[in-house]
Amino acid sequence: MLSQEELEKIYQENFPVGMSLETAAERLAAMDADYVNDIRKIFCDNLLYSITQNYTKYAELDFSKDDGIRLFCKNVAQLPKENNYFHAVAAFFEGRNNDCLDLLRRSLDTSFSRKGQRNADPSRIVDEYTLVDWFFEPFKEAFPGFWRCLGDLLENYVHTEGILELCFAIDGFYGCKTDVDALELLLDYLRKLPTSVLLKELTGLTYYSLRMWNNAIAYFEAVKETHLFCSDAMLHFCLGVAFGRTKNLKVEEKQYRLALESEPDYPPTLRNLGYCLYRQKKLLAAKEVLEHCLAVSEEDSLAAEYYLKVLISLKRNKDAKQFLKKGYKVSSSIRKRVEGLDYSNARLRKKDIEEITIDDADEQELIASSSAIDLGPKRQQFSSERLLEEELTARIEAGIEVFGLQLKMYRREGKYGRQFIIPIGRLDLLCEDEEGNLYIIELKKDSGYDDAYQQTVNYLNWFEKHFPDRKKNVYGIICLNSPSQELVKKVRGDKRIRLFEYQISYTEI
Repeated sequence: MLSQEELEKIYQENFPVGMSLETAAERLAAMDADYVNDIRKIFCDNLLYSITQNYTKYAELDFSKDDGIRLFCKNVAQLPKENNYFHAVAAFFEGRNNDCLDLLRRSLDTSFSRKGQRNADPSRIVDEYTLVDWFFEPFKEAFPGFWRCLGDLLENYVHTEGILELCFAIDGFYGCKTDVDALELLLDYLRKLPTSVLLKELTGLTYYSLRMWNNAIAYFEAVKETHLFCSDAMLHFCLGVAFGRTKNLKVEEKQYRLALESEPDYPPTLRNLGYCLYRQKKLLAAKEVLEHCLAVSEEDSLAAEYYLKVLISLKRNKDAKQFLKKGYKVSSSIRKRVEGLDYSNARLRKKDIEEITIDDADEQELIASSSAIDLGPKRQQFSSERLLEEELTARIEAGIEVFGLQLKMYRREGKYGRQFIIPIGRLDLLCEDEEGNLYIIELKKDSGYDDAYQQTVNYLNWFEKHFPDRKKNVYGIICLNSPSQELVKKVRGDKRIRLFEYQISYTEI
């Protein structure tokens, strides 16, 4: 009987990193040893990991046409029946949902301690890591009712606090039709389960999908040392994209390089790093990275376009023309630029490169002018509070005064002031001035909301009690359309709170 360590060594010797799935499967099929099923279990485990990593939904994936899933199911079929967990996953991939749940029930008894069980093994407890590793990664959205059923099953086993609620949160997450709905659900559950790493990862990914970059950064930073679902490469890649979108190019570059430490040849990371270097005018470094990207991904048209931009900037006109002949599908604008060049190749000195002005037009983002929103008499209301929130956030991040104040978004590593969660609620915006005084901003799209006053008072009282720097002041701002006289009266009686009425205006240019 070989130890697990010995089995792992045999596996690494026979199935080295980089071996194709087909070759590995053939070699496994040819093995004739007493321990072949133990090796097959390691193969299935590694294969399952590669199948399920780095995305949250199977979406439109056709399990029957996926080579990795096909090989997984084929090899699981050769494992003894007592390997209930692997058989459960295979049943799920094959669409046998009832078999999947039945096999999971059997696997739980052999893997975890039941409540009330004598001499229960404390290591056989269901915690968040177990939930992610055993269930979330392989099953994801699974099928309707899966997560509710799993929560009911796990109730019978020793588990850490919040595990059942987490199952219900995942069920709700996958039941949401839009990212906005998913975000609302995740933020509500984070108030109940503030230490959940998985919920923070899903929230970060949802903010990322919604292009709310600063919020995504905050949640990714909050889990960078503890993440359970996202791989290191995935986490740093997403951080790189988000920092790039907020124009923090140095940190963007750093994040892509960290991602490449885990996955050195991942084309999207290489491509983005190359363009990030280009935007910083590190043209020779960009050229080298993009050449590497095109070497490992010959059909990467976007990398090809970035590479042409680098060659044009370096005045390597002849090289650009020759590269264009390789047939990459690049934009018509870059194609016309290359076709209009002469056939020269300049030799630029370092000083010449530093003085080059690069074409960064496609990365330029328009910021609303100061006339886009006036906080004055009523004219027209926003269709949603989110749009009002986005408008104010954009203005604050652009350094434009709001409410007659020069504010900045509250920002600490792992924290960002938009949709800021505290134990008693969720703030629309949390800002601070240059002196470090805090401003709680509550936004309502239309009239009414007399309760906005009490809500803001509750937030103020909480911050005054719990904010670490008692020397700083905390203020409240309520902004809505057509406030009631009752609300106006309440605010006027409280020096900590100011009330604003917004207007949407359009200025002809």
